[in-house]
Amino acid sequence: MSTSILYHVFGLKGITYQSTSYKGPWVVFRARLKDHFHRCPKCGSRDVVFKGNKTRHLILGVIGRKHCQLALDIHRIQCKSCGQIRWPKVPFADGKHRFVRSFALTVLDLLRFGTIQSVARYLDVSWDLIKEIHRMKLMGLYRRIPLHKVTYIGIDEFSIRRGHHYMTIFVDLKTGRILKAVEGKSKESIMPFLKTLATKAKRLKGIAMDMSHSYYWAVQEVLPNVAVIFDRYHVMSLMNQAVDEFRRDYQRQLDQLGQKTLKGIRFLLLRNYDRLDERCKGRLERLFRVNQPLYLMHTMKEQLRLFWEITDPKEARSFLQTWCRDAMASGIRPLARVARTLAAYRTGLLNYFQHRITNGIVEGLVNKIKTLKRQAYGFRDMSYFKLRLYHLHTQRYSLTG
Repeated sequence: MSTSILYHVFGLKGITYQSTSYKGPWVVFRARLKDHFHRCPKCGSRDVVFKGNKTRHLILGVIGRKHCQLALDIHRIQCKSCGQIRWPKVPFADGKHRFVRSFALTVLDLLRFGTIQSVARYLDVSWDLIKEIHRMKLMGLYRRIPLHKVTYIGIDEFSIRRGHHYMTIFVDLKTGRILKAVEGKSKESIMPFLKTLATKAKRLKGIAMDMSHSYYWAVQEVLPNVAVIFDRYHVMSLMNQAVDEFRRDYQRQLDQLGQKTLKGIRFLLLRNYDRLDERCKGRLERLFRVNQPLYLMHTMKEQLRLFWEITDPKEARSFLQTWCRDAMASGIRPLARVARTLAAYRTGLLNYFQHRITNGIVEGLVNKIKTLKRQAYGFRDMSYFKLRLYHLHTQRYSLTG
Protein backbone atom coordinates (compact mmCIF):
# COMPACT_ATOMS: atom_id res chain seq x y z
CA MET A 1 0.00 0.00 0.00
CA SER A 2 1.28 3.46 -0.84
CA THR A 3 0.20 7.05 -0.32
CA SER A 4 -0.67 7.38 -4.03
CA ILE A 5 -3.21 4.53 -3.84
CA LEU A 6 -4.94 6.17 -0.90
CA TYR A 7 -5.10 9.36 -2.92
CA HIS A 8 -6.45 7.78 -6.13
CA VAL A 9 -8.92 5.41 -4.40
CA PHE A 10 -10.23 7.57 -1.55
CA GLY A 11 -9.15 11.09 -2.52
CA LEU A 12 -6.77 11.44 0.45
CA LYS A 13 -4.10 14.11 0.11
CA GLY A 14 -1.65 15.70 2.51
CA ILE A 15 -0.84 12.45 4.34
CA THR A 16 2.03 10.02 4.60
CA TYR A 17 1.11 6.31 4.66
CA GLN A 18 2.58 4.32 7.56
CA SER A 19 0.99 0.87 7.94
CA THR A 20 -2.02 -1.39 7.43
CA SER A 21 -3.79 -3.58 9.98
CA TYR A 22 -6.81 -5.89 9.85
CA LYS A 23 -9.55 -5.96 12.48
CA GLY A 24 -12.40 -8.32 11.55
CA PRO A 25 -14.18 -6.96 8.48
CA TRP A 26 -12.24 -3.67 8.73
CA VAL A 27 -8.98 -2.70 7.06
CA VAL A 28 -7.30 0.12 8.99
CA PHE A 29 -4.76 2.33 7.22
CA ARG A 30 -2.54 4.32 9.54
CA ALA A 31 -1.11 7.59 8.25
CA ARG A 32 0.01 10.95 9.53
CA LEU A 33 -0.85 14.45 8.37
CA LYS A 34 2.07 16.10 6.62
CA ASP A 35 3.70 19.03 8.37
CA HIS A 36 2.76 21.23 5.40
CA PHE A 37 -0.92 21.02 6.49
CA HIS A 38 -0.25 21.87 10.11
CA ARG A 39 -1.18 25.52 9.75
CA CYS A 40 -3.30 27.84 11.87
CA PRO A 41 -6.98 27.40 10.95
CA LYS A 42 -7.66 31.03 11.88
CA CYS A 43 -4.88 33.08 10.22
CA GLY A 44 -3.28 30.44 7.99
CA SER A 45 0.21 30.89 9.42
CA ARG A 46 2.65 27.96 9.23
CA ASP A 47 4.73 29.33 12.09
CA VAL A 48 3.35 26.93 14.68
CA VAL A 49 4.51 24.65 17.45
CA PHE A 50 3.04 21.28 18.39
CA LYS A 51 0.98 21.02 21.58
CA GLY A 52 0.00 17.37 21.84
CA ASN A 53 -1.39 14.86 19.35
CA LYS A 54 -4.22 12.42 18.79
CA THR A 55 -5.37 9.75 16.36
CA ARG A 56 -8.50 10.57 14.41
CA HIS A 57 -10.48 7.65 12.97
CA LEU A 58 -12.27 8.33 9.66
CA ILE A 59 -14.47 5.98 7.63
CA LEU A 60 -13.17 5.53 4.08
CA GLY A 61 -15.51 3.16 2.27
CA VAL A 62 -15.29 -0.34 0.82
CA ILE A 63 -12.60 -2.19 -1.15
CA GLY A 64 -14.01 -5.48 -2.40
CA ARG A 65 -15.87 -6.85 0.63
CA LYS A 66 -13.66 -5.13 3.20
CA HIS A 67 -14.62 -1.95 5.03
CA CYS A 68 -11.81 0.57 5.24
CA GLN A 69 -10.89 3.07 7.93
CA LEU A 70 -8.15 5.67 8.28
CA ALA A 71 -6.30 6.13 11.56
CA LEU A 72 -4.83 9.60 11.08
CA ASP A 73 -2.21 10.98 13.48
CA ILE A 74 -2.44 14.76 13.82
CA HIS A 75 -0.88 17.33 16.12
CA ARG A 76 -2.59 20.12 17.99
CA ILE A 77 -0.85 23.36 17.12
CA GLN A 78 -0.22 26.73 18.71
CA CYS A 79 0.11 29.64 16.28
CA LYS A 80 3.02 31.97 17.06
CA SER A 81 1.31 34.78 15.14
CA CYS A 82 -2.14 34.89 16.77
CA GLY A 83 -1.55 32.66 19.79
CA GLN A 84 -4.50 30.34 19.03
CA ILE A 85 -4.27 26.68 20.07
CA ARG A 86 -6.33 24.50 17.75
CA TRP A 87 -6.44 21.27 15.82
CA PRO A 88 -5.53 21.68 12.12
CA LYS A 89 -8.04 21.22 9.32
CA VAL A 90 -7.97 17.88 7.54
CA PRO A 91 -8.00 18.56 3.75
CA PHE A 92 -10.23 15.58 2.84
CA ALA A 93 -12.80 15.78 5.67
CA ASP A 94 -15.28 18.42 6.77
CA GLY A 95 -15.27 19.66 10.35
CA LYS A 96 -15.69 16.97 12.99
CA HIS A 97 -17.36 14.44 10.69
CA ARG A 98 -16.27 10.84 11.17
CA PHE A 99 -15.91 10.16 7.46
CA VAL A 100 -13.99 11.47 4.45
CA ARG A 101 -15.67 13.25 1.54
CA SER A 102 -15.30 10.28 -0.84
CA PHE A 103 -17.28 8.14 1.62
CA ALA A 104 -20.15 10.66 1.55
CA LEU A 105 -20.15 10.52 -2.27
CA THR A 106 -20.29 6.72 -2.13
CA VAL A 107 -23.27 6.89 0.23
CA LEU A 108 -25.13 9.25 -2.10
CA ASP A 109 -24.47 6.95 -5.06
CA LEU A 110 -25.79 3.91 -3.17
CA LEU A 111 -28.90 5.78 -2.02
CA ARG A 112 -29.94 6.01 -5.66
CA PHE A 113 -30.57 2.25 -5.59
CA GLY A 114 -31.12 1.26 -1.97
CA THR A 115 -32.83 2.28 1.23
CA ILE A 116 -31.06 4.06 4.07
CA GLN A 117 -31.18 0.86 6.08
CA SER A 118 -29.73 -1.32 3.32
CA VAL A 119 -26.91 1.15 2.62
CA ALA A 120 -26.09 1.35 6.33
CA ARG A 121 -25.91 -2.44 6.56
CA TYR A 122 -23.74 -2.71 3.44
CA LEU A 123 -21.26 -0.10 4.69
CA ASP A 124 -21.44 -1.38 8.30
CA VAL A 125 -22.32 2.04 9.75
CA SER A 126 -25.30 3.44 11.62
CA TRP A 127 -28.63 4.36 10.03
CA ASP A 128 -28.34 7.85 11.50
CA LEU A 129 -25.01 8.47 9.79
CA ILE A 130 -26.39 7.63 6.35
CA LYS A 131 -29.44 9.78 6.96
CA GLU A 132 -27.31 12.73 8.11
CA ILE A 133 -25.13 12.54 4.98
CA HIS A 134 -28.23 12.54 2.82
CA ARG A 135 -29.76 15.41 4.78
CA MET A 136 -26.65 17.57 4.39
CA LYS A 137 -26.62 16.99 0.64
CA LEU A 138 -30.31 17.81 0.23
CA MET A 139 -30.03 20.92 2.39
CA GLY A 140 -27.27 22.19 0.12
CA LEU A 141 -29.38 21.53 -2.97
CA TYR A 142 -32.70 22.94 -1.76
CA ARG A 143 -31.83 25.67 0.70
CA ARG A 144 -33.26 28.08 -1.86
CA ILE A 145 -35.66 27.05 -4.62
CA PRO A 146 -35.95 29.69 -7.39
CA LEU A 147 -39.45 30.97 -8.14
CA HIS A 148 -38.84 33.71 -10.71
CA LYS A 149 -39.48 31.45 -13.74
CA VAL A 150 -42.60 29.71 -12.42
CA THR A 151 -45.69 30.24 -14.62
CA TYR A 152 -48.14 27.52 -13.51
CA ILE A 153 -48.50 25.80 -10.16
CA GLY A 154 -50.56 22.86 -8.93
CA ILE A 155 -51.75 22.48 -5.32
CA ASP A 156 -52.85 19.28 -3.61
CA GLU A 157 -52.72 17.64 -0.21
CA PHE A 158 -52.01 14.15 1.10
CA SER A 159 -52.17 12.43 4.47
CA ILE A 160 -48.94 12.27 6.48
CA ARG A 161 -50.29 10.30 9.42
CA ARG A 162 -53.53 9.01 10.89
CA GLY A 163 -55.91 11.39 12.55
CA HIS A 164 -56.51 13.87 9.73
CA HIS A 165 -52.94 15.18 9.58
CA TYR A 166 -52.20 16.51 6.10
CA MET A 167 -49.43 18.15 4.12
CA THR A 168 -49.94 20.51 1.17
CA ILE A 169 -47.53 20.59 -1.75
CA PHE A 170 -47.02 23.30 -4.37
CA VAL A 171 -45.73 21.89 -7.66
CA ASP A 172 -44.26 23.64 -10.69
CA LEU A 173 -46.37 22.13 -13.49
CA LYS A 174 -43.67 22.81 -16.10
CA THR A 175 -40.76 21.05 -14.38
CA GLY A 176 -42.69 18.71 -12.08
CA ARG A 177 -40.67 19.73 -9.02
CA ILE A 178 -42.16 20.41 -5.61
CA LEU A 179 -41.58 24.05 -4.74
CA LYS A 180 -42.89 23.94 -1.18
CA ALA A 181 -44.34 21.47 1.28
CA VAL A 182 -46.26 22.80 4.29
CA GLU A 183 -47.94 20.90 7.07
CA GLY A 184 -51.71 21.32 7.10
CA LYS A 185 -54.26 22.20 4.44
CA SER A 186 -55.96 25.20 6.00
CA LYS A 187 -55.94 28.74 4.68
CA GLU A 188 -53.58 29.81 7.46
CA SER A 189 -51.12 27.03 6.57
CA ILE A 190 -50.64 28.02 2.95
CA MET A 191 -50.87 31.80 3.26
CA PRO A 192 -47.15 32.38 4.05
CA PHE A 193 -45.96 30.65 0.87
CA LEU A 194 -48.63 32.36 -1.23
CA LYS A 195 -47.27 35.68 0.00
CA THR A 196 -43.81 34.54 -1.05
CA LEU A 197 -45.18 33.72 -4.50
CA ALA A 198 -46.77 37.18 -4.70
CA THR A 199 -43.35 38.72 -4.09
CA LYS A 200 -41.04 36.44 -6.09
CA ALA A 201 -43.12 34.63 -8.75
CA LYS A 202 -43.82 37.59 -11.02
CA ARG A 203 -44.52 35.34 -14.05
CA LEU A 204 -47.17 33.24 -12.31
CA LYS A 205 -50.31 32.97 -14.48
CA GLY A 206 -52.44 30.21 -13.03
CA ILE A 207 -52.87 27.75 -10.17
CA ALA A 208 -54.57 24.37 -10.62
CA MET A 209 -56.37 22.93 -7.58
CA ASP A 210 -59.39 21.05 -6.35
CA MET A 211 -62.47 22.94 -5.19
CA SER A 212 -61.19 23.38 -1.65
CA HIS A 213 -62.59 26.48 0.02
CA SER A 214 -59.37 27.13 1.94
CA TYR A 215 -57.15 26.93 -1.16
CA TYR A 216 -59.48 29.00 -3.33
CA TRP A 217 -60.05 31.88 -0.93
CA ALA A 218 -56.40 32.01 0.12
CA VAL A 219 -55.34 32.42 -3.52
CA GLN A 220 -58.07 34.96 -4.19
CA GLU A 221 -56.92 37.03 -1.23
CA VAL A 222 -53.16 36.97 -1.84
CA LEU A 223 -52.97 36.49 -5.63
CA PRO A 224 -56.11 38.14 -7.05
CA ASN A 225 -54.59 38.52 -10.54
CA VAL A 226 -53.66 34.84 -10.85
CA ALA A 227 -56.20 32.56 -12.52
CA VAL A 228 -57.58 29.63 -10.51
CA ILE A 229 -58.19 26.50 -12.60
CA PHE A 230 -60.22 23.71 -11.04
CA ASP A 231 -58.79 20.34 -11.90
CA ARG A 232 -60.81 18.01 -14.12
CA TYR A 233 -60.07 14.94 -12.00
CA HIS A 234 -61.54 16.50 -8.85
CA VAL A 235 -64.63 17.78 -10.65
CA MET A 236 -65.38 14.33 -12.06
CA SER A 237 -64.65 12.84 -8.65
CA LEU A 238 -67.34 15.11 -7.22
CA MET A 239 -69.76 13.90 -9.89
CA ASN A 240 -68.89 10.25 -9.26
CA GLN A 241 -69.55 10.71 -5.55
CA ALA A 242 -73.02 12.03 -6.41
CA VAL A 243 -73.70 9.04 -8.67
CA ASP A 244 -72.59 6.62 -5.97
CA GLU A 245 -74.62 8.43 -3.32
CA PHE A 246 -77.73 8.18 -5.48
CA ARG A 247 -77.05 4.47 -6.09
CA ARG A 248 -76.75 3.76 -2.35
CA ASP A 249 -79.89 5.73 -1.48
CA TYR A 250 -81.88 3.99 -4.20
CA GLN A 251 -80.59 0.59 -3.13
CA ARG A 252 -81.69 1.20 0.47
CA GLN A 253 -85.20 1.76 -0.85
CA LEU A 254 -85.01 -1.48 -2.83
CA ASP A 255 -83.68 -3.36 0.21
CA GLN A 256 -86.87 -2.52 2.06
CA LEU A 257 -88.78 -4.16 -0.79
CA GLY A 258 -86.49 -7.20 -0.83
CA GLN A 259 -84.94 -6.37 -4.22
CA LYS A 260 -81.20 -6.32 -5.14
CA THR A 261 -81.31 -4.75 -8.59
CA LEU A 262 -78.39 -2.30 -7.99
CA LYS A 263 -76.06 -4.70 -6.20
CA GLY A 264 -72.62 -5.09 -7.83
CA ILE A 265 -72.95 -2.31 -10.43
CA ARG A 266 -70.92 0.44 -8.75
CA PHE A 267 -67.92 -0.17 -11.01
CA LEU A 268 -70.11 -0.08 -14.12
CA LEU A 269 -71.65 3.26 -13.17
CA LEU A 270 -68.43 5.04 -12.24
CA ARG A 271 -66.19 3.89 -15.07
CA ASN A 272 -66.21 5.81 -18.36
CA TYR A 273 -68.83 4.31 -20.64
CA ASP A 274 -66.53 4.14 -23.68
CA ARG A 275 -64.11 1.91 -21.73
CA LEU A 276 -66.68 -0.77 -20.97
CA ASP A 277 -66.88 -3.95 -23.03
CA GLU A 278 -70.08 -4.97 -24.79
CA ARG A 279 -71.18 -7.32 -22.01
CA CYS A 280 -70.97 -4.54 -19.39
CA LYS A 281 -72.71 -2.06 -21.68
CA GLY A 282 -75.55 -4.53 -22.22
CA ARG A 283 -75.95 -5.02 -18.48
CA LEU A 284 -76.14 -1.24 -17.93
CA GLU A 285 -78.68 -0.78 -20.70
CA ARG A 286 -80.95 -3.45 -19.23
CA LEU A 287 -80.75 -1.71 -15.88
CA PHE A 288 -81.46 1.73 -17.36
CA ARG A 289 -84.65 0.47 -19.04
CA VAL A 290 -86.18 -0.18 -15.62
CA ASN A 291 -84.53 2.68 -13.73
CA GLN A 292 -84.98 6.07 -15.42
CA PRO A 293 -83.45 8.23 -12.63
CA LEU A 294 -80.26 6.17 -12.65
CA TYR A 295 -80.10 6.48 -16.44
CA LEU A 296 -80.38 10.27 -16.12
CA MET A 297 -77.57 10.41 -13.52
CA HIS A 298 -75.26 8.33 -15.68
CA THR A 299 -76.09 10.34 -18.79
CA MET A 300 -75.35 13.65 -17.05
CA LYS A 301 -72.05 12.24 -15.82
CA GLU A 302 -71.00 11.22 -19.31
CA GLN A 303 -72.07 14.59 -20.71
CA LEU A 304 -69.96 16.43 -18.13
CA ARG A 305 -66.89 14.55 -19.33
CA LEU A 306 -67.30 16.24 -22.73
CA PHE A 307 -66.91 19.70 -21.15
CA TRP A 308 -63.08 19.53 -21.26
CA GLU A 309 -63.04 18.46 -24.91
CA ILE A 310 -64.63 21.72 -26.09
CA THR A 311 -62.24 24.06 -27.89
CA ASP A 312 -64.26 27.30 -27.98
CA PRO A 313 -64.50 29.17 -24.60
CA LYS A 314 -67.92 30.64 -25.52
CA GLU A 315 -69.25 27.22 -26.37
CA ALA A 316 -67.87 25.90 -23.08
CA ARG A 317 -69.67 28.64 -21.13
CA SER A 318 -72.94 27.84 -22.87
CA PHE A 319 -72.44 24.09 -22.30
CA LEU A 320 -71.83 24.60 -18.56
CA GLN A 321 -74.89 26.82 -18.15
CA THR A 322 -77.12 24.32 -19.97
CA TRP A 323 -75.74 21.36 -18.02
CA CYS A 324 -76.26 23.07 -14.65
CA ARG A 325 -79.77 24.14 -15.59
CA ASP A 326 -80.74 20.62 -16.68
CA ALA A 327 -79.17 19.09 -13.57
CA MET A 328 -81.04 21.37 -11.18
CA ALA A 329 -84.30 20.75 -13.05
CA SER A 330 -83.86 16.96 -12.83
CA GLY A 331 -85.29 16.73 -9.32
CA ILE A 332 -82.40 14.45 -8.26
CA ARG A 333 -80.91 15.93 -5.12
CA PRO A 334 -77.25 14.74 -5.45
CA LEU A 335 -77.19 15.89 -9.09
CA ALA A 336 -78.65 19.27 -8.23
CA ARG A 337 -76.05 19.73 -5.49
CA VAL A 338 -73.23 19.15 -8.00
CA ALA A 339 -74.82 21.64 -10.36
CA ARG A 340 -74.97 24.33 -7.66
CA THR A 341 -71.31 23.72 -6.82
CA LEU A 342 -70.20 23.98 -10.46
CA ALA A 343 -72.31 27.09 -11.00
CA ALA A 344 -70.71 28.74 -7.98
CA TYR A 345 -67.21 27.91 -9.22
CA ARG A 346 -67.84 28.41 -12.93
CA THR A 347 -65.02 30.98 -13.28
CA GLY A 348 -62.43 28.44 -12.15
CA LEU A 349 -63.89 25.88 -14.56
CA LEU A 350 -63.93 28.23 -17.53
CA ASN A 351 -60.37 29.42 -16.85
CA TYR A 352 -59.26 26.03 -18.13
CA PHE A 353 -59.97 27.12 -21.70
CA GLN A 354 -57.49 29.98 -21.41
CA HIS A 355 -54.67 28.15 -19.62
CA ARG A 356 -55.25 24.42 -20.39
CA ILE A 357 -53.54 23.03 -17.28
CA THR A 358 -54.51 20.16 -15.00
CA ASN A 359 -53.22 18.68 -11.77
CA GLY A 360 -52.22 15.42 -13.43
CA ILE A 361 -48.53 15.91 -12.61
CA VAL A 362 -49.40 16.66 -8.99
CA GLU A 363 -51.55 13.51 -8.70
CA GLY A 364 -48.64 11.48 -10.05
CA LEU A 365 -46.30 13.02 -7.46
CA VAL A 366 -48.76 12.25 -4.67
CA ASN A 367 -48.67 8.59 -5.72
CA LYS A 368 -44.86 8.68 -5.64
CA ILE A 369 -44.97 10.24 -2.19
CA LYS A 370 -47.21 7.43 -0.96
CA THR A 371 -44.72 4.91 -2.33
CA LEU A 372 -41.86 6.77 -0.65
CA LYS A 373 -43.69 6.73 2.69
CA ARG A 374 -44.60 3.07 2.37
CA GLN A 375 -41.06 1.93 1.54
CA ALA A 376 -39.64 4.04 4.39
CA TYR A 377 -42.35 2.83 6.80
CA GLY A 378 -43.18 6.48 7.47
CA PHE A 379 -41.12 9.52 8.44
CA ARG A 380 -40.80 10.89 11.96
CA ASP A 381 -38.49 13.74 10.95
CA MET A 382 -40.69 16.17 9.00
CA SER A 383 -37.81 18.45 7.97
CA TYR A 384 -35.98 15.50 6.37
CA PHE A 385 -39.21 14.29 4.79
CA LYS A 386 -39.71 17.68 3.13
CA LEU A 387 -36.16 17.57 1.76
CA ARG A 388 -36.93 14.16 0.25
CA LEU A 389 -40.01 15.65 -1.37
CA TYR A 390 -38.02 18.51 -2.94
CA HIS A 391 -35.67 15.91 -4.45
CA LEU A 392 -38.47 13.70 -5.76
CA HIS A 393 -38.61 15.24 -9.26
CA THR A 394 -35.04 14.05 -10.02
CA GLN A 395 -35.77 10.40 -9.29
CA ARG A 396 -36.39 8.13 -12.25
CA TYR A 397 -35.80 4.87 -10.44
CA SER A 398 -37.77 2.75 -8.02
CA LEU A 399 -38.39 4.93 -5.00
CA THR A 400 -36.65 3.96 -1.79
CA GLY A 401 -36.85 5.10 1.78
